[in-house]
Amino acid sequence: MDPSRDATGHARVSILIVADVRLYRESLAMALSSRGFAPVVGAAKRLEGLRKAREFRPAVAIVDIASRGALDLITALRQDPVRPKILGLAVDEETSDVIECAEAGADGYVTSDATIEDLERAIDHVGHEELLCSPRAAATLFRRLGNSGVRAGDGPSHDELTNRERQMWSFIGQGLSNKEIAAALNISIPTVKNHVHHLLGKLQVSTRRQAASRFVLTSRRRTAHGARES
Repeated sequence: MDPSRDATGHARVSILIVADVRLYRESLAMALSSRGFAPVVGAAKRLEGLRKAREFRPAVAIVDIASRGALDLITALRQDPVRPKILGLAVDEETSDVIECAEAGADGYVTSDATIEDLERAIDHVGHEELLCSPRAAATLFRRLGNSGVRAGDGPSHDELTNRERQMWSFIGQGLSNKEIAAALNISIPTVKNHVHHLLGKLQVSTRRQAASRFVLTSRRRTAHGARES
């Protein structure tokens, strides 16, 4: 059998594992590799996740959401040109984890009590443009989508923002911190904070993560609209 393909004939997906606990990520990499499911091209802690994704260009990045800043990394991976499929690891369906993963830009998730077989199944699904989701989580996502204000027409459009607001929104969408934005624009951090505060109010969101998610959705709509007109 062709080693680059699985038993169904699908191309095997390459995997990057991102988790701050070294023993955790290395054990997971070993478990997946030993089962012959898919090649694990790398394992990294969260701060190295984006760089490793650019280096190894995996088809799927598994991100442990228990790692500090994991959701920000998911958003950054979503925005990066390498754009692997993203799987949130150790999600708790009883909390807001599923919603936060979806808003950050993850393509799927596995729960904290999932087996290695569950993980392999989830990897296979996201690798082939599918979402493996429990009925409870699906209902939660649909309710959130209906009530979140991310529908077309809710909140100001991109063109209704000022140039500075659009600039700030783009930086937030790219995952930049206030310090990084201040350096890029050569302005003070308090000034950045003031701009961000006004932008969140205008977008009718309460967190930077929600603003970043809205930026992703708006960018997709603008791209799709431009493609239809061309």
